[in-house]
Amino acid sequence: MGNFRSFVLACVGCLVAAASAFAQPAVVQVSGMVVTGDSLSPLPYATVYRTRDQRGTTTDFNGFFSLPALAGDTLTISTVGFVSRAVVVPDVSDRFNAVLPLVRDTVVLGTAVINPWPSQERFRQEFMALTMAPDAYSIANERLDPVALFDRLSYIEPDAVEVGRTWSSAQATAASTQGMIPTVSVLNPAAWAAFIRALRNGELRQ
Repeated sequence: MGNFRSFVLACVGCLVAAASAFAQPAVVQVSGMVVTGDSLSPLPYATVYRTRDQRGTTTDFNGFFSLPALAGDTLTISTVGFVSRAVVVPDVSDRFNAVLPLVRDTVVLGTAVINPWPSQERFRQEFMALTMAPDAYSIANERLDPVALFDRLSYIEPDAVEVGRTWSSAQATAASTQGMIPTVSVLNPAAWAAFIRALRNGELRQ
């Protein structure tokens, strides 16, 4: 009697395990392209994620994406400037391919009324008639002080364009004088800067 009861319980357990295995949703590899709805142009770097766990991926430069999901999952596709959309993964096979167009998110702005000046002379008159507050006027005078501007300009570092030009000029000079005694330009600001820096650091005393 005990053996029969154990056999029945084992059969019931196998049936329950098989039913639960069949009840689990299948894993589907979802692949596709995200494009614009009007011209079908690819949308790079759009976000595609599973709504269930908020995990997903982004499209590449050609709008292609691929990620695993469960049958019945909802995928959300979104990107800046377009209306987000949701797609349900069908339970048809282990792969699902789709082309997903997105509609542009159009925002209607309010009406802006622009009243131009009748003439340039009238604009000049009105602009010159503007009054500034005493605080703003004093601040402008302090910031436009010639001595202060000269002090600021004396400590300005060269920008990227100036550094690039100086480096290119030095490379061209080195290439043209290769194998010869290097020439020194009296009017070269970079040479003068290097000379003054070496003089301050005491490198010329050695």
